[in-house]
Amino acid sequence: MARSFPSDVLVLDGDSLVHARFGRGKKDPRIVHAKSYRLAADTFTNTVVTPELTNESALADAVRRMRNETGKWDKASLLLPDSWFRINIVDLTLPEKNDEAMEVVRWSLKRTLPIPPDELRVAYEVLTRKGREAKALILSALDRTLTAIEKVFAAAGIELVMIEPVGMNIWNAITVRESDTTAQRLFVYVRDTDFTTAVFSGAQPLFIRSRNLSGERSLQQELRLSASYLRDALSTDFASCYVAGNDVDRGVHETLASEFNTQVRAVSLRDYVEEVPSGLTGHDAELTACTGVFTA
Repeated sequence: MARSFPSDVLVLDGDSLVHARFGRGKKDPRIVHAKSYRLAADTFTNTVVTPELTNESALADAVRRMRNETGKWDKASLLLPDSWFRINIVDLTLPEKNDEAMEVVRWSLKRTLPIPPDELRVAYEVLTRKGREAKALILSALDRTLTAIEKVFAAAGIELVMIEPVGMNIWNAITVRESDTTAQRLFVYVRDTDFTTAVFSGAQPLFIRSRNLSGERSLQQELRLSASYLRDALSTDFASCYVAGNDVDRGVHETLASEFNTQVRAVSLRDYVEEVPSGLTGHDAELTACTGVFTA
C-alpha cells in the first residue's frame, strides 16, 4: 500500500453506507472489519448531476450506528458511485497559475453540464502537457451535496480526507498489480442502476463515461451501443477487458467478448485482499475499490 491514508474507507450509495477497516498483510491488505448500514429510501433525491442529501438525519443515524459498533476513529476516505460525478477528459490551454487554470477548467464544463459550474466542486489532473496545451481529467460533483455529507460525518467526529468515484479506485487496484504497459485496456463497472465504461492506456485514462440504466434498453444493448461508439472513436483493439460488479450476469461477459474480440476478466475481491470478511455479501466491487484508495 503505497499511499498513506486512514485505514477506514467508506462507500456511500443512495441506499447504504459501507464501512471497511483495513490492515497490512504480507502482500495485499487485509479487511479487518466490514459492514453495510441501510439508509432510508428518502435519504437522497436524484438530480441531473449528483443526488442531493435531503434527509440528513437518516444519514446521521447510520453514521451513529456505525460509530457505536466500530469505536473511536477520526479520519476516513469516502467513495461515491461514478454516476454521482461528471468525469471529463478534455484538451485545454492551461495557464501556469493554479487559480487561473481552475477558472479555465470550470469554464470548459459550461459546454457539457446543465448547471452553472460555480455550483460544482471541481478537481482535475493533468494527464499530458506540452507547454500550455494540456489534456486533463476533470472530476466534478454538486458541491452542496458533498458539503452536506461532510457536515454529517464531521458532526460525528470523522474528517473525510478524500472523496472519489468507486470505479476509478477499482482501476487503481487493478493497475498497481500489473507490469507497466501501454496496451489499451477496457474497463466496465456494472451496478443495478448504472454502468461505467472506461478505456486506459496503461494507468492513464483515455475515455470514461458513466451512464444510467433507464430500463428502455437492457445492459447488453447499452454495452453494444458503447462498443459501437468506442470502435468509431478510438479505432483500436483492446488487449483485455476487466469487468467489475456484484453478481454480474454472464451474458455481460459474452457480449463484451463478442463486441471487442478480447479476453474478458472478472474482477474478484479475493485477488486484491488477503482476508475476505465473513457475513458481508453483495459489496465485492466496492470493497475492491477500497483497496485502490491505498495505491499510488
